[in-house]
Amino acid sequence: MKDEFEKYVESQKSEFDVHNIDEVDRLRLWSNIVTEVSKPEKKVIPLWKKPVFRVAASIVLLIGCTLFFNISSDRSTENHFVNEELNDIDTHYKLLVNNQIELIKNNTHLSEPDREDFLSLIDDLDEEYNTLKEELKLGINNQKIIEAIINNYRKKIKLMEDLLNRSYPTNNTLDDEAITL
Repeated sequence: MKDEFEKYVESQKSEFDVHNIDEVDRLRLWSNIVTEVSKPEKKVIPLWKKPVFRVAASIVLLIGCTLFFNISSDRSTENHFVNEELNDIDTHYKLLVNNQIELIKNNTHLSEPDREDFLSLIDDLDEEYNTLKEELKLGINNQKIIEAIINNYRKKIKLMEDLLNRSYPTNNTLDDEAITL
């Protein structure tokens, strides 16, 4: 049948070309065709009205809430351990640092400018420490941050020990000097 229709169109092609329509008429004709063609309505299936989907949605919601609260409680437990570890580290190192600072403040062999320079360095390290504590609250890579806090305390103690060693007068004895022959 299709072949017959194609043959008919080919044979009658000249008759189709008889009518000339200008552009305005084509647009008007097309707009009439478009208005007559009705758009098919979208078929909507209300899933929430069926009991099976209500139960499924409730289960998904329940699982989601359970996971959310379990993950948040795991984070709070992890933060508790981090805070406990940090408190232990703080207590230990603050005791050492405070003892060293008292020794430096009471040291009569240090000049006032040296003491002030040293205390400004300690203040800089304290600012770094506070920054690390703020980063620790974010909970990202806590182990490395705790290591950085420990290194910060170690720098403070090392600086204090070096300053105290330089400030006390040294006794030159033969045991301390290298003997060259």
